[in-house]
Amino acid sequence: MATLPPIIVSFLDGTDLRTRAGQAFRLSTVDAEGWPHGAQVSVGEVLATDPGTLHLCLWPGSGSTANLRRDGRATLSMVLDGAIWEVRLRTAAAAPPAGAPELAYFRATVESVQEHRAKYAEVTAGVSYRLHSPDEVLARWEAQLEALRRLS
Repeated sequence: MATLPPIIVSFLDGTDLRTRAGQAFRLSTVDAEGWPHGAQVSVGEVLATDPGTLHLCLWPGSGSTANLRRDGRATLSMVLDGAIWEVRLRTAAAAPPAGAPELAYFRATVESVQEHRAKYAEVTAGVSYRLHSPDEVLARWEAQLEALRRLS
């Protein structure tokens, strides 16, 4: 089992959401026909519980959820600290904690981590966005992250 570097664990620790909102991560899964399937996830949907484990929550009817339930493999890609990081994951569905938002929950074990960094350039941004209703979204994210913290 591989481990996440401290910078990723710290960034995905479920804190400081208002500052960290605005950067999306790419979650790549494998569809039923063997093709890559991409989705964007946020700091409100991914939680590093330790250097070897991530918890995820996704929309129940999404293609990514179906792919993870069927195949269990994913890659989480992000721009952080001037580099692009690719984290390969093995996932397993998890029962939602009592009172949790109605989402699909997964535990993910880190299989490998690759850092892509160029000597001649710094990556400054990946997919970024602006929230239309930050207070509403941040409240939802807080509830989701609390549920991810309580996964047993």
